[in-house]
Amino acid sequence: MGERDSIKDRRRIGASGPTVTSVGVGTWAWGERKFWEFGKGYGRADLDAVFARALELGVSWFDTAEVYGDGASESIIGELLARTKEAPLIATKVMPERADPRTVRKAAEGSLKRLGVEAIDLYQVHWPPPKMPMADLMREMEALVDDGLVRAVGVSNFSVAEVEQAQGHMQHARIVSNQVHYSLLHREPEEEGLVEHHRRTGVGIIAYSPMEQGLLTGKFTPTDLPQGFRGGKPRFQAENLRRLAPLLDVLAGVGKAHGRTMAQAAMAWLLKDPNVVVIPGAKNVRQLEEDVGCVDWQLTGKELDRIEDAFQAYREAGGA
Repeated sequence: MGERDSIKDRRRIGASGPTVTSVGVGTWAWGERKFWEFGKGYGRADLDAVFARALELGVSWFDTAEVYGDGASESIIGELLARTKEAPLIATKVMPERADPRTVRKAAEGSLKRLGVEAIDLYQVHWPPPKMPMADLMREMEALVDDGLVRAVGVSNFSVAEVEQAQGHMQHARIVSNQVHYSLLHREPEEEGLVEHHRRTGVGIIAYSPMEQGLLTGKFTPTDLPQGFRGGKPRFQAENLRRLAPLLDVLAGVGKAHGRTMAQAAMAWLLKDPNVVVIPGAKNVRQLEEDVGCVDWQLTGKELDRIEDAFQAYREAGGA
């Protein structure tokens, strides 16, 4: 991918959140040393290059979390921010593990220190609280906004009912986003009514794993199965990959018609909804540039129909 103008497709997250490019950079693997050391073929220099190239291409935001490498991802981003005059938006997340709202503030202060910023642009509750009362959690999140430590509040992996419950415990701050697993193959947000509810109530959707851990890139085939953590999952077994092949062929054909790849077509399918933004992971510049290629173009109605028909055929064939 050569030089290009800055990304044109910018969207407000929800009805009241910040405006960002429709594609951001997910940094889960940045904090997981096992993914970028020990002969994996990429390292810290690649992450530095991804950050610099993302800014060159106009990507306006990065998503991280305190749990990614036990703070390592946030620390790497903080080091990179300190080297640039640009100020991309940073979204991070808190894990509400203990039944004490004071731990939320302590966690926020830890993220601020690692990131080296004065305020967190978007602070998200990573999962619904297992122990802490929702009321205590969300009141403390609102207090962080009131005290200027957080600019916007979001949640992640929340159901419709949990979002409504969480919002009900805040007096004036709004939940601007819900970060959920959403892709062409993972349609639960639609089936559970979350997509329609969030569109109606002004909660933006941040879609993680938009390429379904590489399944929608065409990288894996029945004769070239993945190893490692993907290997034991039903979707990555040979029989399912055979069922998936016709859908991938459609995505490849649609992408080719626009001078794009099947992965870019898969993410463009998500971006057909103006209430959705995506955060694919990128561990090297090549991956980043392919990710950015999903924006500033649109699938036609006929292409969307072809993709949906292929998906339904995959489902009917027993696709996982």
